[in-house]
Amino acid sequence: MSVWLLFFNMITHSGPCETIANDRILGEDLAKALPGFLGKIPGDAVIGYSPAPGARRVFNSLELRRIGAPYGVAVAQDAAVCFEWSLQTLTDEAIRAAIRGSLPARGANIDVLAISGNVAPAGQLSFPLSGLLASTLTGPDTPVTWRGEVLYHGSRKFSVWARVKISAPMTRVVATQLILPGQNVAADQVKVEAYDDFPLRNDIARHLGEVVGRMPRRAIRAGLPVFRSDLIEPLLVRRGDLVDVTAISGAAQLRLPALAEAPGRQGDVIAFKNPRTGRIFRARIEGQDKALVMPWPQSDPTISVNTSSADTSSVDRLPQPTRVQ
Repeated sequence: MSVWLLFFNMITHSGPCETIANDRILGEDLAKALPGFLGKIPGDAVIGYSPAPGARRVFNSLELRRIGAPYGVAVAQDAAVCFEWSLQTLTDEAIRAAIRGSLPARGANIDVLAISGNVAPAGQLSFPLSGLLASTLTGPDTPVTWRGEVLYHGSRKFSVWARVKISAPMTRVVATQLILPGQNVAADQVKVEAYDDFPLRNDIARHLGEVVGRMPRRAIRAGLPVFRSDLIEPLLVRRGDLVDVTAISGAAQLRLPALAEAPGRQGDVIAFKNPRTGRIFRARIEGQDKALVMPWPQSDPTISVNTSSADTSSVDRLPQPTRVQ
């Protein structure tokens, strides 16, 4: 019965309430609302718990008499007082401003479709990127839900959400002609164009530097945007290329030309043939037509390099090499 009475008291007060800024209602809060308690009740005396943001905590005359009795405070028959958190109105403009603060793109257009509630505790409204429920394929016309929070009373957080559409001026790389796989993209095959898009979409190439010199996995027709997933690193070595191979052992260093037995990209380990001996060994690609002999046991155990002689026809097994700068 007392629980229902408490709930009834929390919602049945139509007059203005005192605002609070603490987890508990203190004697100083009560003294501000009812001057009869001023100078009699200790300021740090705990009167009760604060209500949730948006709710009210009401003390009727019976409760006030019980609270005031130990301090000799006389309470009127019809006395009542209520407390609530200071609230702010969540407007569309407040939502837009908070979301823009989390977006990397400037000039974003934000259409607010729905909000979790009209009021929240007075505090700092924010929409962190971690609260955005959207995929990398989201477009500017796709509604997304963004979970945010209001930081109030130090570290307390009040959850909010907004349903929005977001677009911003962006750029994308577009093919100007048919681009075939197996060939590096040339500068005259692509261009950058401006358009409106979802500002956090990350599957489209935005700058020429992301595309030129790389190799497409599939054919890209003229007029279509270039997607990052369609591009791979270019081949630095092709089958049959004569490559400058370096082997290092302590202070000794040996360079020899070798024929690539397979194509490869930066960091790939592929097979090479010593053109003088015909032996096959493995090395890591370190740049355009450059490679580094891998250490044992990654290297072919039949390969050796004799670092004490300029003759590259014989090979000794090498300890862990260091990168050649």
